[in-house]
Amino acid sequence: MARSTALPLLLLLFLGTGAQNVQVEVPAEVRGLLGSDVRLPCHLQSRESEIRVSQVMWLRWDRYGGSQSVAVFHPTHGASFPNSEPYDQRMFFVIGNSRETEAELRDGTLLLKGLRAEDEANYTCEFATFPWGSSKGATRLRVLAEPQNHAESQEVTLGPDPMPMARCVSTGGRPPARISWFSPLLGDGTETRTVGPVPGTFTVTSRFTLVPTPQADGAKVTCKVEHETLSEPVLIPLTLSVKYPPEVSISGYDDNWFVGRVEATLSCDAQSNPEPVTYEWSTTTGLLPPTAVPQGPRLIIRSVDESANTTFICSVANAVGTGRAEQTIRVRESPDTAGAGATGGIIGGIIAAIIALAVAATAILICRQQRKEEEQLHGRPEEEEDELEGPPAYKPPPPKMKLEEPEMPSQLFTLGSSENIPLKAHYFEPSLSATEQDTPRYHELPTLEERAAALHLEEPGEAGGERLPLEADEDYLDKINPIYDALAYSPAEAYRGRGFVTSRAMYV
Repeated sequence: MARSTALPLLLLLFLGTGAQNVQVEVPAEVRGLLGSDVRLPCHLQSRESEIRVSQVMWLRWDRYGGSQSVAVFHPTHGASFPNSEPYDQRMFFVIGNSRETEAELRDGTLLLKGLRAEDEANYTCEFATFPWGSSKGATRLRVLAEPQNHAESQEVTLGPDPMPMARCVSTGGRPPARISWFSPLLGDGTETRTVGPVPGTFTVTSRFTLVPTPQADGAKVTCKVEHETLSEPVLIPLTLSVKYPPEVSISGYDDNWFVGRVEATLSCDAQSNPEPVTYEWSTTTGLLPPTAVPQGPRLIIRSVDESANTTFICSVANAVGTGRAEQTIRVRESPDTAGAGATGGIIGGIIAAIIALAVAATAILICRQQRKEEEQLHGRPEEEEDELEGPPAYKPPPPKMKLEEPEMPSQLFTLGSSENIPLKAHYFEPSLSATEQDTPRYHELPTLEERAAALHLEEPGEAGGERLPLEADEDYLDKINPIYDALAYSPAEAYRGRGFVTSRAMYV
């Protein structure tokens, strides 16, 4: 009894050790499109060099747990397909008809052509080896089909009960597509599923159901289709259509109809689907006033009088039904100016606000201009001067007046001389007063007549004529206005040996 129990334990230990040394690699799931070719990969991985493969076998499992052999490959006898009826020459081993040795057989990949919906199942790839026994791996084959999608709105008529207003269809998908709706309206999607045009496919139809109201007419809804074969959902926008009779209103009455007013107008505004066909104007008494002229959706009162003091009725009809609206008119003896005064006040307030803004803007501009002028007059602030490019702000102090002038060379000047006449450039110290600088004031200077009498010069060659000494001439010239004296040349040099006098104004 103990010997019989130890034998299964040794067998399980042996198989477990073999499972670690020999493995069959297969993907957990393989997907293929309906009608296309698909491969079922299967490879033997072994760390043992001394291993022999006697055969490779594929098994198919049904939904009830049963299995059947569908493909076998032997190194000597080649490929065999025991149950070829469902596959009908569509199944092949990738290794083909080559006669590989037992030691070289490692690839058991199966090729399945013309994929059908019934090919979808669980498959097992099994390697029979020596000395490690059999090793296998399971994979799931899924057959997919991409659906064709379209949507359309369904025109309905106004009513109290919910009705399908849009339809979205996904045809020929495997597995069935998923359809949903997006809409601002409170509608529901109802779905049905039928067999597709190809065996094994499905057609899904979803209807958007809603109570048809005038507000639903023209509303936007979107059908969303999702499927495994689609990289992203398909979005199909739709516009709903609801047929309803005209909804009518009357505009144009401003509560200021008075006797004598001309060209008063009423407008009949109608919303409907389809468009209105006819417009009819009437009153509660039946007939229109003599001055009323109907022109389609408009009613023109040529001249307002007491006959317009009534209730006007506009009736509109389309293919679905009719609608009507009423407007009561109250005719005044004279115009109502209260409303005009309020309107004028509003307009006046707007104009006053615009003028105030313009005045404020002008004041701002004037202030800025005055600020710029002050800056130009008094100079810019120190911060701005540092930022501006220009000559250095340092100014050397003006030189003090030279009290003693260097002696000019004794040289006589002639009228035709081309040599430069030296200038007597006196400098004055701004910090000293005129008294301290011994400078005569302007009103104390002699006039030109006094100057001519003092000099009393004669032309050369005249009898008895004498010249004043040059020292007297220099004393007189030193009393000339310092404004001219700064631009004058030395009189001691310029007038020595000369018989004429030139006014200091010539040098300005």
